[in-house]
Amino acid sequence: MSILASARTGAAPVMETMGTTRALLPGQVIVSLNFDDCLATQTTGAAIMEARGMRGTFYVHSTRMGLSGRLTLAQVQALRDTGHEIGGHTLTHPHLTELSADEQRREICNDRVALLNAGFRVTSFAYPFGDKDSTTRQIVMDCNYNSARESGGLRTSSSGSSPAAEPMPPADPYAIRTHASVQATTTLTDLKNYVLRAEESGGGWVPIVFHHICGPCNPPQTYSISPTLLTSFLDWLAPRVSRGTTVATMDAVIGGVLKPPVSWPPTQLLRNPSLETDLNGDGTPDCWQRGGFGSNTFTWTRTSDAHGGSWAQQVRITAISSGDRKLITLQDDNTCTPTPTTGHHYRISAWYKATTSVRFKAYYRTNAGAWEYWAQGPLLPARTSYTFAEWMTPPAPSEARALSVGLSIDRVGTLTMDDFALSDVEASASP
Repeated sequence: MSILASARTGAAPVMETMGTTRALLPGQVIVSLNFDDCLATQTTGAAIMEARGMRGTFYVHSTRMGLSGRLTLAQVQALRDTGHEIGGHTLTHPHLTELSADEQRREICNDRVALLNAGFRVTSFAYPFGDKDSTTRQIVMDCNYNSARESGGLRTSSSGSSPAAEPMPPADPYAIRTHASVQATTTLTDLKNYVLRAEESGGGWVPIVFHHICGPCNPPQTYSISPTLLTSFLDWLAPRVSRGTTVATMDAVIGGVLKPPVSWPPTQLLRNPSLETDLNGDGTPDCWQRGGFGSNTFTWTRTSDAHGGSWAQQVRITAISSGDRKLITLQDDNTCTPTPTTGHHYRISAWYKATTSVRFKAYYRTNAGAWEYWAQGPLLPARTSYTFAEWMTPPAPSEARALSVGLSIDRVGTLTMDDFALSDVEASASP
């Protein structure tokens, strides 16, 4: 990474050391100039920054480049070639927490894959609308981003309990706080105070978020700043390098290696994962087996109460003193069982509902042809309607030659399950 310090331009003296962020000296401030939503007017902002030796982070949507009012691919490439950072901002700018986990993965992961395939170094993510929860945060991590930025969280006035700046390193690199996005009503004094409060509070990191760069905007835009005001702010900001206030991109601050792309959905390793096919009509879906052990009383049903398609599997235990009952992939000679890669993790998921707690289980076949118990997931809670659940296995042992996975129940109650999936985590993340 080459972020060159300059007392004249205000470029940041932040250096990546062993893939980690270097802490600032007391009173030092780093300002990161962020531009969201792939808006065509942002080329004006880029030119203003470049004239002052500064570079920004542009959070773009891979599907929106070239649309009316948006940056073209050539313009985004030009931003990159001039030294600006290109970050990810989802495919379509949705409220992520209103989507299922799989839909969030598609929005976040596949946007990054598309940008990487277009030749951009993509390590930084911005939550659309600042909308996230614990699931969203984990998915951003799973999609191999190094950081994620919120919208808000820093103090925007002289009073209040919120911090004036992010500490360095940030408290949570996947929940980086900012001031609220700059609006048409934001003044030069407001912008200066974002920086001054950070300087007076001991220093830290101040990401500032811009959208439209126009004035007057036609049509009017709530989230906008005029080129004149942006110029005045950056002219004021640049000389502050002499007291330790500098400008750097998000990637330059966070540091870290460029991680490989992760596509969604990953390659499906199971056969008949939706449990629809039953060619011999015995009630058990092809490439699956109804298993279990111990002392218990149970019944199996091929039920039309399905999550997807026409059929699901249901097991009911009416009495139990030991053991369990489970639906697992057929433990055969590899016609139905996937072959694992030593050291790889496997993610199994399913939709289920149950009157009691249940859990995933995994088995492997040895070189000698024997099936061995491998591992099990945590208990999943009872659910009255279909609920998505997933679990990642430990690394596959070197002696494993085939895998068998499924859902189990080990207490009195009913488990209904459908729409399984199994993927190789490391293979999904291959370059």
